[in-house]
Amino acid sequence: PPPSARSPRPSCGLPRGPAMPLHMKKSVQMLRDLDRARWLPHFNDKVIKEVVEEILNDTREMKSMVKDHEELEDVSEEVCAGLVLYNDLVDRNRRCLLAYLNYRLERVEELRWEVGLMVPDDKMSRLHDSEKQYLHLYNTLLDRYMKQYVPTCSEPLDLTADAEAPEELNIQIRVIDTDLGEIVTADSGTVRLRKGYQLFVKRTDIEQLVRAGKVEHVLTARTDDAGKSTR
Repeated sequence: PPPSARSPRPSCGLPRGPAMPLHMKKSVQMLRDLDRARWLPHFNDKVIKEVVEEILNDTREMKSMVKDHEELEDVSEEVCAGLVLYNDLVDRNRRCLLAYLNYRLERVEELRWEVGLMVPDDKMSRLHDSEKQYLHLYNTLLDRYMKQYVPTCSEPLDLTADAEAPEELNIQIRVIDTDLGEIVTADSGTVRLRKGYQLFVKRTDIEQLVRAGKVEHVLTARTDDAGKSTR
């Protein structure tokens, strides 16, 4: 099934104010960047590397604190308190980092169900190379599953189509993208898509373009009347 119940924007569990330790400021800032973004912020590879280095430094610090003690029972209470503190910092940094990466991958998966294979350039530019590869592999697995879902069907079952039956099989669209050219559709034949053109086509032939924002659905009088009657 499509990813419907997604995780809320992650929170690191630290107070939002002067009390926040400067030690974890970078990992918390990543999560706040997610919260401010309309979709996803650009992948911040530099800050992620700095957070990973912070985790490694804290881990090395814990090892240095106990390197002179053969038995943990010999560790003083002060050292134990320091170990607990550093371990908590490592754990929180790790959780913030994983929450950041997991949230982004969930949005990448949702993107496939929303716009299909035609991902808008402005969203694709915000992804890391590894996220683009993940999207490609996710597309491959989903397409393979849809082709095998009904083995006897001549055409693959499109699970990314509308979950609810559309009111009209044919819709009027207006082209708003400049680089579409001509496309070959299953039911509408060859369709020439030039910016500003208005066309009447089968909904299933053009649905992915509508989702991607390359064409827009022009509401007809019939559609408007149907919408008013349901109010």
